[in-house]
Amino acid sequence: MQVAAAGSHTEVTAALFALQQALENLFVRGIRAAASEDVQLLSAHGEELGRAGALYLAGQVDALIRHVRAADAEAGRVLLRTQTALRVFERVLSLDVAVAALAPGQAHGDAPATTPVASTAAPEKRSALVPVLEELARTVEGLVASGLTTASAATRQKLDASFKEASRLKLMRLATSLRYVGDELGRFLDDSEQFSGRRFVFFVTRTWLICRGLLEAIREDDRGALGRLLLSSPSMPVRALRLAVIGVQKRALLDGSAAFDFRMVTLDEQGGVPRGARLVWSCVFGRKPGVPAEAFLHLPQAQKFAPKLLLDRTEILVTDAAVHLDEHSSGRLMLGPTSTVKPGKKLVDWDGLVHWDRDRVATRWGRHPISPLDLEIELQDEAVVTEWELGAPAANPYRPEQQVFPLDADGLELDAVCSTGPDGRELMAALKGLAKPGTTRPPLYGLLHVEMGRLVFQPLTVFGEDGPEYLMISGENIDLASLMKTMDFSH
Repeated sequence: MQVAAAGSHTEVTAALFALQQALENLFVRGIRAAASEDVQLLSAHGEELGRAGALYLAGQVDALIRHVRAADAEAGRVLLRTQTALRVFERVLSLDVAVAALAPGQAHGDAPATTPVASTAAPEKRSALVPVLEELARTVEGLVASGLTTASAATRQKLDASFKEASRLKLMRLATSLRYVGDELGRFLDDSEQFSGRRFVFFVTRTWLICRGLLEAIREDDRGALGRLLLSSPSMPVRALRLAVIGVQKRALLDGSAAFDFRMVTLDEQGGVPRGARLVWSCVFGRKPGVPAEAFLHLPQAQKFAPKLLLDRTEILVTDAAVHLDEHSSGRLMLGPTSTVKPGKKLVDWDGLVHWDRDRVATRWGRHPISPLDLEIELQDEAVVTEWELGAPAANPYRPEQQVFPLDADGLELDAVCSTGPDGRELMAALKGLAKPGTTRPPLYGLLHVEMGRLVFQPLTVFGEDGPEYLMISGENIDLASLMKTMDFSH
Protein backbone atom coordinates (compact mmCIF):
# COMPACT_ATOMS: atom_id res chain seq x y z
CA MET A 1 0.00 0.00 0.00
CA GLN A 2 1.47 3.35 -1.02
CA VAL A 3 1.76 6.13 1.52
CA ALA A 4 2.06 9.77 0.52
CA ALA A 5 5.26 11.71 1.10
CA ALA A 6 5.68 13.46 4.43
CA GLY A 7 5.03 16.90 2.97
CA SER A 8 1.53 15.93 1.84
CA HIS A 9 0.42 14.07 4.96
CA THR A 10 -1.87 16.90 6.01
CA GLU A 11 -3.65 16.98 2.64
CA VAL A 12 -4.05 13.21 2.55
CA THR A 13 -5.38 13.17 6.11
CA ALA A 14 -7.96 15.81 5.19
CA ALA A 15 -9.04 13.70 2.21
CA LEU A 16 -9.28 10.59 4.39
CA PHE A 17 -11.41 12.40 6.94
CA ALA A 18 -13.73 13.74 4.22
CA LEU A 19 -14.15 10.22 2.82
CA GLN A 20 -14.76 8.87 6.33
CA GLN A 21 -17.59 11.35 6.84
CA ALA A 22 -19.13 10.42 3.48
CA LEU A 23 -18.98 6.71 4.37
CA GLU A 24 -20.49 7.36 7.79
CA ASN A 25 -23.39 9.08 6.08
CA LEU A 26 -23.95 5.99 3.93
CA PHE A 27 -23.78 3.69 6.96
CA VAL A 28 -26.37 5.73 8.85
CA ARG A 29 -28.76 6.59 6.00
CA GLY A 30 -28.25 3.30 4.16
CA ILE A 31 -26.96 2.56 0.67
CA ARG A 32 -30.50 2.26 -0.68
CA ALA A 33 -31.12 5.89 0.28
CA ALA A 34 -28.02 7.17 -1.55
CA ALA A 35 -28.68 10.01 -3.97
CA SER A 36 -26.74 11.18 -7.02
CA GLU A 37 -25.10 13.85 -4.86
CA ASP A 38 -23.70 11.13 -2.58
CA VAL A 39 -22.22 9.31 -5.57
CA GLN A 40 -20.67 12.52 -6.93
CA LEU A 41 -19.13 13.23 -3.53
CA LEU A 42 -17.66 9.73 -3.30
CA SER A 43 -16.24 10.10 -6.80
CA ALA A 44 -14.57 13.39 -5.90
CA HIS A 45 -13.01 11.90 -2.77
CA GLY A 46 -11.79 8.86 -4.70
CA GLU A 47 -10.16 11.02 -7.36
CA GLU A 48 -8.44 13.15 -4.72
CA LEU A 49 -7.06 10.07 -2.95
CA GLY A 50 -5.89 8.65 -6.27
CA ARG A 51 -3.95 11.85 -7.01
CA ALA A 52 -2.39 11.59 -3.53
CA GLY A 53 -1.10 8.07 -4.22
CA ALA A 54 -3.72 6.09 -2.30
CA LEU A 55 -4.46 4.01 -5.38
CA TYR A 56 -5.83 0.90 -3.67
CA LEU A 57 -8.26 2.91 -1.55
CA ALA A 58 -9.31 4.94 -4.60
CA GLY A 59 -10.03 1.66 -6.41
CA GLN A 60 -12.22 0.50 -3.52
CA VAL A 61 -14.17 3.77 -3.72
CA ASP A 62 -14.71 3.22 -7.46
CA ALA A 63 -16.01 -0.30 -6.77
CA LEU A 64 -18.35 1.05 -4.10
CA ILE A 65 -19.74 3.64 -6.51
CA ARG A 66 -20.56 0.92 -9.07
CA HIS A 67 -22.43 -1.15 -6.49
CA VAL A 68 -24.26 1.87 -5.04
CA ARG A 69 -25.47 2.79 -8.52
CA ALA A 70 -26.57 -0.79 -9.15
CA ALA A 71 -28.17 -1.06 -5.68
CA ASP A 72 -27.29 -4.75 -5.74
CA ALA A 73 -27.08 -7.31 -2.95
CA GLU A 74 -23.30 -6.90 -2.68
CA ALA A 75 -23.39 -3.16 -1.98
CA GLY A 76 -23.42 -3.52 1.82
CA ARG A 77 -20.43 -5.86 1.77
CA VAL A 78 -18.50 -3.55 -0.57
CA LEU A 79 -19.19 -0.58 1.72
CA LEU A 80 -17.75 -2.56 4.64
CA ARG A 81 -14.69 -3.46 2.56
CA THR A 82 -14.17 0.19 1.60
CA GLN A 83 -14.37 1.24 5.25
CA THR A 84 -11.82 -1.47 6.09
CA ALA A 85 -9.43 -0.22 3.40
CA LEU A 86 -9.78 3.36 4.64
CA ARG A 87 -9.09 2.25 8.20
CA VAL A 88 -5.94 0.35 7.23
CA PHE A 89 -4.64 3.25 5.13
CA GLU A 90 -5.18 5.73 7.97
CA ARG A 91 -3.32 3.45 10.40
CA VAL A 92 -0.36 3.04 8.02
CA LEU A 93 -0.19 6.76 7.37
CA SER A 94 -0.53 7.76 11.02
CA LEU A 95 2.04 5.28 12.32
CA ASP A 96 4.45 6.35 9.60
CA VAL A 97 4.12 9.96 10.79
CA ALA A 98 4.45 8.98 14.46
CA VAL A 99 7.58 6.88 14.02
CA ALA A 100 9.23 9.62 11.98
CA ALA A 101 8.45 12.19 14.71
CA LEU A 102 9.52 10.05 17.68
CA ALA A 103 12.68 8.55 16.17
CA PRO A 104 13.77 10.28 12.94
CA GLY A 105 15.45 7.81 10.63
CA GLN A 106 13.66 4.79 12.06
CA ALA A 107 11.49 3.08 9.48
CA HIS A 108 7.94 1.95 10.00
CA GLY A 109 7.12 -1.55 8.81
CA ASP A 110 8.86 -4.92 8.71
CA ALA A 111 6.83 -6.17 11.65
CA PRO A 112 8.40 -9.23 13.27
CA ALA A 113 6.67 -12.56 12.95
CA THR A 114 4.27 -13.02 15.82
CA THR A 115 3.47 -16.24 17.61
CA PRO A 116 -0.28 -16.71 17.20
CA VAL A 117 -2.44 -17.75 20.10
CA ALA A 118 -3.82 -21.21 19.45
CA SER A 119 -7.56 -21.57 19.51
CA THR A 120 -8.83 -23.82 22.29
CA ALA A 121 -12.05 -24.71 20.49
CA ALA A 122 -12.25 -28.27 19.20
CA PRO A 123 -12.82 -28.68 15.41
CA GLU A 124 -16.40 -29.90 15.88
CA LYS A 125 -17.17 -26.88 18.11
CA ARG A 126 -15.60 -24.51 15.58
CA SER A 127 -17.78 -25.89 12.79
CA ALA A 128 -20.84 -25.32 14.97
CA LEU A 129 -20.03 -21.59 14.93
CA VAL A 130 -20.39 -21.36 11.15
CA PRO A 131 -24.20 -20.85 10.92
CA VAL A 132 -24.12 -18.33 13.79
CA LEU A 133 -21.33 -16.31 12.17
CA GLU A 134 -22.91 -16.44 8.69
CA GLU A 135 -26.25 -15.22 10.03
CA LEU A 136 -24.64 -12.37 11.95
CA ALA A 137 -22.51 -11.31 8.95
CA ARG A 138 -25.63 -11.21 6.77
CA THR A 139 -27.47 -9.22 9.46
CA VAL A 140 -24.69 -6.61 9.51
CA GLU A 141 -24.60 -6.40 5.70
CA GLY A 142 -28.36 -5.95 5.62
CA LEU A 143 -28.25 -3.27 8.32
CA VAL A 144 -25.59 -1.36 6.38
CA ALA A 145 -27.57 -1.62 3.15
CA SER A 146 -30.81 -0.35 4.68
CA GLY A 147 -29.25 2.08 7.19
CA LEU A 148 -30.19 3.06 10.71
CA THR A 149 -33.11 5.15 9.53
CA THR A 150 -35.06 1.93 8.88
CA ALA A 151 -33.90 0.21 12.10
CA SER A 152 -36.35 -0.45 14.91
CA ALA A 153 -36.58 -1.89 18.39
CA ALA A 154 -36.78 -5.31 16.72
CA THR A 155 -33.39 -4.67 15.09
CA ARG A 156 -31.94 -3.87 18.49
CA GLN A 157 -33.45 -7.02 19.99
CA LYS A 158 -31.91 -9.10 17.19
CA LEU A 159 -28.47 -7.60 17.87
CA ASP A 160 -28.95 -8.16 21.59
CA ALA A 161 -29.75 -11.81 20.94
CA SER A 162 -26.59 -12.07 18.83
CA PHE A 163 -24.60 -10.49 21.65
CA LYS A 164 -25.91 -13.05 24.13
CA GLU A 165 -25.18 -15.90 21.75
CA ALA A 166 -21.63 -14.67 21.13
CA SER A 167 -21.10 -14.40 24.90
CA ARG A 168 -22.45 -17.92 25.42
CA LEU A 169 -20.04 -19.24 22.78
CA LYS A 170 -17.11 -17.42 24.50
CA LEU A 171 -16.55 -15.16 21.48
CA MET A 172 -15.84 -12.24 23.77
CA ARG A 173 -14.18 -9.94 21.24
CA LEU A 174 -17.17 -10.33 18.96
CA ALA A 175 -19.57 -9.92 21.88
CA THR A 176 -17.87 -6.67 22.94
CA SER A 177 -18.17 -5.24 19.43
CA LEU A 178 -21.84 -6.23 19.27
CA ARG A 179 -22.50 -4.56 22.60
CA TYR A 180 -21.12 -1.26 21.28
CA VAL A 181 -23.14 -1.59 18.07
CA GLY A 182 -26.27 -2.18 20.14
CA ASP A 183 -25.47 0.78 22.39
CA GLU A 184 -25.07 3.15 19.43
CA LEU A 185 -28.21 1.82 17.75
CA GLY A 186 -30.09 2.45 21.00
CA ARG A 187 -28.81 6.02 21.14
CA PHE A 188 -29.85 6.56 17.52
CA LEU A 189 -33.35 5.19 18.13
CA ASP A 190 -33.65 7.36 21.24
CA ASP A 191 -32.51 10.40 19.24
CA SER A 192 -29.73 10.92 21.77
CA GLU A 193 -27.15 13.63 21.23
CA GLN A 194 -24.59 11.09 22.44
CA PHE A 195 -25.00 8.98 19.30
CA SER A 196 -21.71 8.74 17.42
CA GLY A 197 -21.74 7.71 13.78
CA ARG A 198 -17.98 7.24 14.02
CA ARG A 199 -18.28 4.72 16.87
CA PHE A 200 -21.16 2.92 15.15
CA VAL A 201 -19.22 2.57 11.88
CA PHE A 202 -16.08 1.32 13.61
CA PHE A 203 -17.78 -1.35 15.71
CA VAL A 204 -20.23 -2.54 13.06
CA THR A 205 -17.28 -2.94 10.67
CA ARG A 206 -15.27 -4.70 13.37
CA THR A 207 -18.20 -7.07 14.00
CA TRP A 208 -18.40 -7.90 10.30
CA LEU A 209 -14.63 -8.40 9.98
CA ILE A 210 -14.51 -10.76 12.96
CA CYS A 211 -17.42 -12.80 11.59
CA ARG A 212 -16.02 -13.07 8.07
CA GLY A 213 -12.49 -13.64 9.38
CA LEU A 214 -13.58 -16.43 11.73
CA LEU A 215 -15.58 -18.08 8.95
CA GLU A 216 -12.55 -18.12 6.67
CA ALA A 217 -10.24 -19.33 9.45
CA ILE A 218 -12.61 -22.15 10.40
CA ARG A 219 -13.01 -23.31 6.81
CA GLU A 220 -9.23 -23.30 6.27
CA ASP A 221 -8.49 -24.69 9.75
CA ASP A 222 -6.14 -21.73 10.33
CA ARG A 223 -5.51 -21.89 14.08
CA GLY A 224 -3.20 -18.89 14.01
CA ALA A 225 -5.89 -16.67 12.48
CA LEU A 226 -8.45 -18.02 14.95
CA GLY A 227 -6.19 -17.11 17.87
CA ARG A 228 -5.56 -13.59 16.57
CA LEU A 229 -9.27 -12.97 16.00
CA LEU A 230 -10.39 -14.46 19.32
CA LEU A 231 -7.60 -12.89 21.42
CA SER A 232 -7.80 -15.97 23.62
CA SER A 233 -4.77 -15.33 25.86
CA PRO A 234 -5.13 -16.31 29.54
CA SER A 235 -4.75 -14.23 32.69
CA MET A 236 -2.18 -14.90 35.42
CA PRO A 237 -3.18 -15.32 39.11
CA VAL A 238 -1.08 -13.34 41.61
CA ARG A 239 -1.12 -13.65 45.39
CA ALA A 240 0.02 -10.12 46.20
CA LEU A 241 0.91 -6.86 44.46
CA ARG A 242 2.33 -3.57 45.69
CA LEU A 243 1.27 -0.73 43.42
CA ALA A 244 1.33 3.04 42.97
CA VAL A 245 -1.40 4.97 41.12
CA ILE A 246 0.23 7.32 38.61
CA GLY A 247 -2.81 8.45 36.65
CA VAL A 248 -6.62 8.40 36.60
CA GLN A 249 -8.75 8.73 33.48
CA LYS A 250 -12.39 9.69 33.94
CA ARG A 251 -15.25 9.24 31.50
CA ALA A 252 -18.52 10.87 32.53
CA LEU A 253 -21.52 11.05 30.21
CA LEU A 254 -24.46 13.42 30.19
CA ASP A 255 -26.81 10.58 31.18
CA GLY A 256 -25.08 10.32 34.58
CA SER A 257 -23.00 7.18 33.94
CA ALA A 258 -19.28 7.20 34.66
CA ALA A 259 -16.15 5.07 34.40
CA PHE A 260 -12.63 5.39 35.78
CA ASP A 261 -9.35 3.85 34.68
CA PHE A 262 -6.72 3.78 37.41
CA ARG A 263 -3.27 3.47 35.86
CA MET A 264 -0.76 1.83 38.20
CA VAL A 265 2.86 0.72 38.31
CA THR A 266 4.15 -2.30 40.25
CA LEU A 267 6.70 -1.42 42.94
CA ASP A 268 8.37 -4.84 43.11
CA GLU A 269 8.33 -8.21 41.35
CA GLN A 270 5.61 -10.62 42.43
CA GLY A 271 4.45 -13.94 41.00
CA GLY A 272 5.78 -13.45 37.49
CA VAL A 273 4.71 -9.79 37.31
CA PRO A 274 7.90 -7.71 36.94
CA ARG A 275 8.72 -4.53 38.82
CA GLY A 276 7.68 -1.53 36.78
CA ALA A 277 4.81 -3.30 34.99
CA ARG A 278 1.96 -0.98 33.98
CA LEU A 279 -1.52 -2.15 35.02
CA VAL A 280 -4.98 -0.66 34.60
CA TRP A 281 -7.91 -1.31 36.92
CA SER A 282 -11.30 -0.05 35.77
CA CYS A 283 -14.62 0.55 37.48
CA VAL A 284 -17.88 1.41 35.72
CA PHE A 285 -21.03 2.94 37.21
CA GLY A 286 -24.52 3.08 35.72
CA ARG A 287 -26.81 6.04 35.19
CA LYS A 288 -27.41 8.29 38.18
CA PRO A 289 -28.44 11.70 36.73
CA GLY A 290 -27.35 14.71 38.75
CA VAL A 291 -24.66 12.81 40.67
CA PRO A 292 -21.05 14.05 40.28
CA ALA A 293 -18.85 11.33 38.83
CA GLU A 294 -16.40 11.44 41.75
CA ALA A 295 -19.24 10.54 44.12
CA PHE A 296 -19.19 7.00 42.74
CA LEU A 297 -15.66 6.58 44.05
CA HIS A 298 -17.08 6.64 47.59
CA LEU A 299 -19.26 3.58 46.95
CA PRO A 300 -17.86 0.24 48.13
CA GLN A 301 -16.91 -2.38 45.56
CA ALA A 302 -17.64 -6.09 45.90
CA GLN A 303 -14.21 -6.42 47.54
CA LYS A 304 -15.36 -4.01 50.31
CA PHE A 305 -13.13 -1.06 49.45
CA ALA A 306 -14.08 2.36 48.12
CA PRO A 307 -12.11 3.34 44.98
CA LYS A 308 -11.38 6.77 46.48
CA LEU A 309 -8.60 5.19 48.55
CA LEU A 310 -6.66 4.82 45.28
CA LEU A 311 -6.29 8.61 45.19
CA ASP A 312 -4.49 8.89 48.54
CA ARG A 313 -0.86 8.84 47.26
CA THR A 314 -0.06 5.72 49.24
CA GLU A 315 1.15 2.32 48.22
CA ILE A 316 -1.79 0.12 47.18
CA LEU A 317 -1.68 -3.45 48.48
CA VAL A 318 -3.67 -6.00 46.47
CA THR A 319 -4.06 -9.70 47.23
CA ASP A 320 -5.63 -12.68 45.45
CA ALA A 321 -6.07 -11.03 42.05
CA ALA A 322 -5.28 -11.79 38.42
CA VAL A 323 -3.22 -9.96 35.83
CA HIS A 324 -3.29 -10.02 32.05
CA LEU A 325 0.08 -8.83 30.67
CA ASP A 326 1.15 -8.26 27.08
CA GLU A 327 4.67 -8.59 25.72
CA HIS A 328 5.38 -4.98 26.73
CA SER A 329 4.68 -5.60 30.46
CA SER A 330 1.43 -3.65 30.26
CA GLY A 331 -1.99 -5.01 30.98
CA ARG A 332 -5.02 -5.14 33.24
CA LEU A 333 -5.59 -5.88 36.90
CA MET A 334 -8.67 -8.03 37.58
CA LEU A 335 -10.22 -8.41 41.02
CA GLY A 336 -12.24 -11.40 42.12
CA PRO A 337 -14.64 -12.09 45.00
CA THR A 338 -11.79 -12.87 47.44
CA SER A 339 -9.47 -10.05 46.37
CA THR A 340 -8.49 -7.36 48.87
CA VAL A 341 -7.39 -3.79 48.18
CA LYS A 342 -5.84 -1.81 51.05
CA PRO A 343 -3.67 1.29 51.47
CA GLY A 344 -0.03 0.85 52.43
CA LYS A 345 2.53 3.39 53.58
CA LYS A 346 2.57 6.91 52.19
CA LEU A 347 4.63 7.24 49.03
CA VAL A 348 7.09 10.12 49.04
CA ASP A 349 9.53 9.14 46.29
CA TRP A 350 7.71 9.32 42.96
CA ASP A 351 10.87 9.92 40.92
CA GLY A 352 11.55 7.09 38.55
CA LEU A 353 8.01 5.71 38.65
CA VAL A 354 7.06 7.58 35.50
CA HIS A 355 9.30 7.75 32.50
CA TRP A 356 9.22 7.05 28.81
CA ASP A 357 11.60 5.97 26.11
CA ARG A 358 10.77 7.56 22.77
CA ASP A 359 12.88 5.07 20.82
CA ARG A 360 11.13 2.13 22.50
CA VAL A 361 7.70 3.56 21.65
CA ALA A 362 8.78 4.23 18.06
CA THR A 363 10.10 0.67 17.75
CA ARG A 364 6.89 -0.78 19.16
CA TRP A 365 4.70 1.29 16.86
CA GLY A 366 6.94 0.71 13.86
CA ARG A 367 6.70 -3.06 14.27
CA HIS A 368 3.00 -3.16 15.03
CA PRO A 369 1.12 -5.30 12.49
CA ILE A 370 -1.57 -3.04 11.06
CA SER A 371 -5.13 -4.23 11.58
CA PRO A 372 -8.49 -2.58 10.82
CA LEU A 373 -9.72 -4.11 14.10
CA ASP A 374 -7.49 -1.83 16.19
CA LEU A 375 -8.84 1.17 18.04
CA GLU A 376 -6.38 4.07 18.04
CA ILE A 377 -6.08 3.96 21.82
CA GLU A 378 -5.31 0.22 21.84
CA LEU A 379 -1.80 1.16 20.71
CA GLN A 380 -1.44 4.01 23.17
CA ASP A 381 1.64 4.28 25.35
CA GLU A 382 2.60 6.26 28.40
CA ALA A 383 4.57 9.47 28.05
CA VAL A 384 5.96 12.00 30.51
CA VAL A 385 7.31 15.38 29.39
CA THR A 386 9.46 17.73 31.41
CA GLU A 387 10.05 20.72 29.13
CA TRP A 388 6.74 21.80 27.72
CA GLU A 389 4.53 24.72 26.69
CA LEU A 390 0.78 24.83 26.09
CA GLY A 391 -1.01 26.98 23.52
CA ALA A 392 -4.60 28.20 23.52
CA PRO A 393 -7.30 25.54 23.00
CA ALA A 394 -9.19 25.15 19.73
CA ALA A 395 -11.81 22.77 18.39
CA ASN A 396 -10.55 19.36 17.29
CA PRO A 397 -11.33 19.17 13.54
CA TYR A 398 -11.63 15.37 13.69
CA ARG A 399 -13.55 14.98 16.96
CA PRO A 400 -16.19 17.60 17.75
CA GLU A 401 -16.42 16.38 21.35
CA GLN A 402 -12.84 17.54 22.07
CA GLN A 403 -10.76 20.67 22.42
CA VAL A 404 -7.07 20.60 21.51
CA PHE A 405 -4.27 22.43 23.31
CA PRO A 406 -1.14 22.64 21.11
CA LEU A 407 1.59 21.06 23.26
CA ASP A 408 5.25 21.68 22.46
CA ALA A 409 6.96 19.02 24.53
CA ASP A 410 10.60 17.97 24.45
CA GLY A 411 10.86 18.91 20.77
CA LEU A 412 7.59 17.20 19.76
CA GLU A 413 4.39 18.81 18.51
CA LEU A 414 1.49 17.10 20.25
CA ASP A 415 -2.27 17.61 20.42
CA ALA A 416 -3.21 17.66 24.11
CA VAL A 417 -6.90 16.77 24.10
CA CYS A 418 -9.68 17.57 26.53
CA SER A 419 -13.31 16.49 26.38
CA THR A 420 -15.97 19.17 26.07
CA GLY A 421 -18.31 17.00 28.19
CA PRO A 422 -18.62 16.62 31.96
CA ASP A 423 -15.48 14.47 32.13
CA GLY A 424 -13.36 17.32 30.79
CA ARG A 425 -14.42 20.07 33.17
CA GLU A 426 -11.60 19.69 35.70
CA LEU A 427 -8.98 18.93 33.07
CA MET A 428 -9.95 21.99 31.01
CA ALA A 429 -9.55 24.28 34.02
CA ALA A 430 -6.22 22.70 34.95
CA LEU A 431 -4.78 22.97 31.44
CA LYS A 432 -5.88 26.59 31.07
CA GLY A 433 -4.10 27.33 34.33
CA LEU A 434 -0.93 25.54 33.23
CA ALA A 435 -0.98 27.43 29.93
CA LYS A 436 -0.70 30.84 31.62
CA PRO A 437 2.66 32.62 31.18
CA GLY A 438 5.01 32.23 34.11
CA THR A 439 3.21 29.20 35.53
CA THR A 440 5.39 26.47 37.03
CA ARG A 441 5.11 23.37 34.86
CA PRO A 442 6.12 20.16 36.66
CA PRO A 443 6.52 16.86 34.79
CA LEU A 444 3.33 16.08 32.88
CA TYR A 445 2.22 12.46 32.51
CA GLY A 446 -0.36 11.12 30.11
CA LEU A 447 -1.20 8.70 27.32
CA LEU A 448 0.10 9.02 23.77
CA HIS A 449 -1.46 7.62 20.63
CA VAL A 450 -1.55 8.52 16.96
CA GLU A 451 -4.67 9.42 15.00
CA MET A 452 -5.24 11.01 11.61
CA GLY A 453 -1.54 11.73 11.24
CA ARG A 454 -1.25 13.55 14.58
CA LEU A 455 0.39 12.60 17.88
CA VAL A 456 -2.42 12.84 20.43
CA PHE A 457 -1.67 13.26 24.12
CA GLN A 458 -4.23 12.71 26.90
CA PRO A 459 -2.95 14.61 29.98
CA LEU A 460 -3.64 12.82 33.27
CA THR A 461 -1.20 13.89 36.00
CA VAL A 462 1.34 16.50 36.99
CA PHE A 463 4.03 15.48 39.48
CA GLY A 464 4.81 18.29 41.90
CA GLU A 465 6.84 18.30 45.10
CA ASP A 466 3.95 16.67 47.01
CA GLY A 467 3.45 13.88 44.49
CA PRO A 468 0.82 13.38 41.78
CA GLU A 469 -2.08 15.71 41.07
CA TYR A 470 -4.72 13.83 39.07
CA LEU A 471 -5.92 16.42 36.59
CA MET A 472 -9.26 14.83 35.68
CA ILE A 473 -10.44 14.39 39.27
CA SER A 474 -12.34 17.11 41.11
CA GLY A 475 -10.92 18.20 44.45
CA GLU A 476 -14.33 19.22 45.80
CA ASN A 477 -15.47 17.56 49.02
CA ILE A 478 -18.50 15.31 48.71
CA ASP A 479 -21.10 15.11 51.45
CA LEU A 480 -21.65 11.36 51.22
CA ALA A 481 -24.49 11.23 53.73
CA SER A 482 -26.53 13.80 51.81
CA LEU A 483 -25.62 12.20 48.53
CA MET A 484 -26.82 8.75 49.57
CA LYS A 485 -30.24 10.21 50.35
CA THR A 486 -30.58 11.54 46.81
CA MET A 487 -29.29 8.47 44.96
CA ASP A 488 -31.90 6.03 43.70
CA PHE A 489 -30.45 2.49 43.65
CA SER A 490 -33.66 0.83 42.49
CA HIS A 491 -32.45 0.72 38.83
